[in-house]
Amino acid sequence: MRISVVIPAHNASATIRETLDSVLAQTLPPDEILVMDDGGTDNTAAVVAGYAPRVALMRQSNQGVAAARNALCAQSKGDLVAFLDHDDIWHPRYLETQSGMFQKYPEAQAFFTGHTNFFGFGAYRPPFDTHFSGVQARLIAPLDFLEQYHKATGCFASMSYCCVPRSTLSRLGPEIFKFDGADDYYFCTCLPLLGPVVYANVPLVAYRITEQGFSNDWLKMIERSVSVFEALLKRYQLETDARFLAVFRKHFASRRRQYGRLLMAASRASQGRCQFWQAMRNSLAPSSVAKSLAWLLASYLPQPFQPKWPPLRRQWNAKAVAELPD
Repeated sequence: MRISVVIPAHNASATIRETLDSVLAQTLPPDEILVMDDGGTDNTAAVVAGYAPRVALMRQSNQGVAAARNALCAQSKGDLVAFLDHDDIWHPRYLETQSGMFQKYPEAQAFFTGHTNFFGFGAYRPPFDTHFSGVQARLIAPLDFLEQYHKATGCFASMSYCCVPRSTLSRLGPEIFKFDGADDYYFCTCLPLLGPVVYANVPLVAYRITEQGFSNDWLKMIERSVSVFEALLKRYQLETDARFLAVFRKHFASRRRQYGRLLMAASRASQGRCQFWQAMRNSLAPSSVAKSLAWLLASYLPQPFQPKWPPLRRQWNAKAVAELPD
């Protein structure tokens, strides 16, 4: 079995060394490490070139992270493809653990591990506990994953803690990722249409959070996630099990409500109300319609009586990552 590690990078000189060092420190070394410099303007390419021949550098004009991931997948040769962002860090036994799950669960379409958050551009401290004993993994059925992922994305929120079999990538075609900033959201919403996934609740990835991160901008992130639902609606309508479409529609409506509230916070009331109206069409479930209608009516209240609309930027803290409630 061959393992490929693929890393999209854009102006990553401040973090790429620590990221690559964590890959090279794996107890199960990968067969190839590919880095795509996506039209950066700093010295990322020079830093990565210093790791040759252990790391292969690819370059393209700035096309965004989705295009970078797609190009990396097309060039990779591994039976298992491990994704990693240019600023995140792996536990030394990350690939060993993922390889074990890949062999134990041949029916799985993707493999996720737990993670820990850390903040800023400094080196990751404290270091990982390298002496953990055993990994308890569970196979998540497709419908359950669809529900869990859209209810609380956190456990599956980054490709840095996801490995994918070559066969899954082949089934998704050349455009595995779409919608920069929500490309992982698009990918994970496609997964339930293919089969089950595996999750191991052991923190084997350090996920870096910075003020500059795209995911801090709630409005842009939720806007693009709504685009993901719009793009995948027809695929879910073709699913023979009607439960998939029902769950999809429920969460589609929820995202529209979240987007509508953020638009209200941004003083774009007419657009926000349009999202509440559309949410009622996305899901006809009584509870969903009631929520959408409640937010729509609230949007017409005089300004002093309107609810407190959510902040436009994600509120991070060192203990937890807040989700935008419905």
